[in-house]
Amino acid sequence: MIKNNTDYLERINTALQRAVLNSRSIKGGRIADYIPELKNVDHNYVSAATLLSSGELMTAGDSPDYLFTMQSVSKLVLLIGLMEEFGSSKVFSWIKVEPSEQSFASIRHLDQYGPVPSNPLINAGAIALSGRIPGNSVEQQEWVHYWTKRLFGDQVSLNNNVFNSELQHADRNRSLAYLMKSTGVLVRDVEEVLIPYFMLCSFQVNIKQATYLPMLLAHGGLAANGERIISEETSNQVVSIMATCGLYNESGMHLVKTGLPAKSGISGLIIAVATGRAGIAVFSPYINSKGTSIRGHVILMELSKSLGWHFAAAN
Repeated sequence: MIKNNTDYLERINTALQRAVLNSRSIKGGRIADYIPELKNVDHNYVSAATLLSSGELMTAGDSPDYLFTMQSVSKLVLLIGLMEEFGSSKVFSWIKVEPSEQSFASIRHLDQYGPVPSNPLINAGAIALSGRIPGNSVEQQEWVHYWTKRLFGDQVSLNNNVFNSELQHADRNRSLAYLMKSTGVLVRDVEEVLIPYFMLCSFQVNIKQATYLPMLLAHGGLAANGERIISEETSNQVVSIMATCGLYNESGMHLVKTGLPAKSGISGLIIAVATGRAGIAVFSPYINSKGTSIRGHVILMELSKSLGWHFAAAN
């Protein structure tokens, strides 16, 4: 149970401010450039926010209204929306839920261990699930907008420049899609399947909006006002998948160091779940070789240690 008192809130705010400040000295990494439009961000931007399951929001760092694209964090929208509409048994008949121990866009791994992708949080897995969105092309795009708004608590906008850049520089994702098309995992037209996938990647949020989904997952699918947004079963299962697969082939070490199930995106966004306590969002565009924000990961480690938010902590 979260302690709703001034001292507790001040402790969280102090830890958040300190973690962001300390992260600014961290050097290294690179800006994702294989989608050229992603280079057009403020390279020095750093921010973090927590949204407690009781509704209190705290932010730290640069402007909390700065917009950035979700990229692979949006894979959770596909997974959750389909689980809610079709049930977990059906969804897990379409996709496996095992860690891949490979990069997020590995063609070799899909070819060797497929044809069904290892989990829904790698590119191949999300593309496979994009092929399961119901309806025609227009209805699929409406589905994407509906579930994104529901899971982030607000209408989010599409960054058209990023979307067009995704479409023009998607050779690897097309290769994954055509490989799955050849094995029968995808039954729809490849380009039709990729449009909602790239749309999701190109939706943009600010750091405040980004905390809403992990807060829901931290609260068993409930909004702060008690409204049920997603089922507790879906919430619990998705958090488990995030814990084992959310940061690709560094998911294990991340969980050891933070105890916060998380999902990363190459834009520099990470969302993380402090179970029973809060949703956390961190953003800084310098990423490591595995696609994770370097400063963002450091912030999460410091928050977890300062606040005792490791899921295995005995407090």
